[in-house]
Amino acid sequence: MRNFFEHIILILCLFVGGRTLAQPPVTITGNAPFAAGKEIRLLVYEDLLNGIPTVATTDIIDKHGRFSLKYSTRDILLAQLAICTSKAEFFIVPSNDYFFNIAMDSVLYQRLNPEKYGGFLQIESQKPDTADLNFKINRFSEYFNRVTDDYSYPMIYGSEVNIFDTVRSEIAQYFNFQYNPTNFYQSYGFYTLGEIDLLQYRKKPVFIYDKYFNNDYILYNNPAYMSLFNQFYEGYLYYSPYISKDLLSRTINETPDYPTLFNEAGRDPKLTNARLRELVIIKNLISFLDNKEFDYTNVIKVLEYIRSTTSFVKHKDLIDSKLNQLNALRTLSEEITFLDEKGHKVNLKQYQGQPVYLHIFQTDCIDCIREMTIIKELYNKYNPKVQFISLCIDPDKANYQSFVKQYGKMFDWPLLYFNEQYDWLISQGVETLPDQMFFNADGTMRMRYAPAPELELPTFLQLNFPEDIEEEQNPLFYNRNKQ
Repeated sequence: MRNFFEHIILILCLFVGGRTLAQPPVTITGNAPFAAGKEIRLLVYEDLLNGIPTVATTDIIDKHGRFSLKYSTRDILLAQLAICTSKAEFFIVPSNDYFFNIAMDSVLYQRLNPEKYGGFLQIESQKPDTADLNFKINRFSEYFNRVTDDYSYPMIYGSEVNIFDTVRSEIAQYFNFQYNPTNFYQSYGFYTLGEIDLLQYRKKPVFIYDKYFNNDYILYNNPAYMSLFNQFYEGYLYYSPYISKDLLSRTINETPDYPTLFNEAGRDPKLTNARLRELVIIKNLISFLDNKEFDYTNVIKVLEYIRSTTSFVKHKDLIDSKLNQLNALRTLSEEITFLDEKGHKVNLKQYQGQPVYLHIFQTDCIDCIREMTIIKELYNKYNPKVQFISLCIDPDKANYQSFVKQYGKMFDWPLLYFNEQYDWLISQGVETLPDQMFFNADGTMRMRYAPAPELELPTFLQLNFPEDIEEEQNPLFYNRNKQ
């Protein structure tokens, strides 16, 4: 009898577990007629600490403008739909399906960075639902932004004490948010309102800590929580009165020593929670990567130590996310392939063995073309010591093909097309043109923002790749052994 019941229990466990593992995918379908033939990408934010999205899935929009995306998740996640460099945000709720009609300003759609000009994909649900998380968050966010914009000046610069209570009262007329860490919407509103407290009580950090972070929950996937966390703990280790600069230097610059740093940080009453403390340390170590006071290599070593020893799986994922991003930024990835004028794939790895100066342009960018005329002189002078490449990022490939056909013979170096590698452009932070990068001969990035051809580039090349000068033979000291 005992074996029988154990067998039944095992079956039930497998059944329940199977249902958990077999999470039905979220289906996102819709119409985007303005972008027929283009790739639509679903980006998800599983790393809100660093704000790094990952490409979850893609589809090619058909000639009728239709698309379909599927993605499985157990958590509510902030996501983006992206076409070229235009995006729109929404929240994915597990097991929900979505149908969006997407529109976009045709002029802004052609720009490299449409967000700079207020250009976003305009997504509209075909079946609006007032109970849907996106509907509720959008409604709250619009009202919150309008109210805080109206009172932004007195809140930031004014001395009227009651102004913050006025703002809270106006919001409370329509929204009642309480601390409820297991409810995504309540938490989103609660931690968004925390930004008001952060302004009012900026000199009372204990109040902020006790109200928002002194608990057992870290809401890694809630953007409102992580936004408040990032603001509150920005530069925290560096300025904490409980952690000396000497200790930071010793445990990072001299001998990487995470256990000592972790224990010392525990003296801070706002870092008593071990999981929160480790997350704060990870966040601050990542910021030290751009701080010349700290040894870059040793900071990486400390992060790698945490990754290998942490008992918090999410922290390992966050460190992996950042280190992978750094690796992608510094290396000519094997996955990145461009196209030449004949449509052949070109992998930047094939240029390893030569330093590479990558010049990024569009065919309608006058400054870009002017730089290419200067590069022509530098190419004649420094080839083959340096490989020059001009990379066209026109949204319309036909513009690239027309440019190469009409002007390609003027330039002796490769003119490549970016093959719609938009995620690569975004990861590299390409937002204005012209843009330049410089890579070492082994493929690692030497300079993300390389000198411009009409500014410091000639001097940079002259110093780093001097011309070979043949010594003139003095007839008074000729080689007597020469036959």
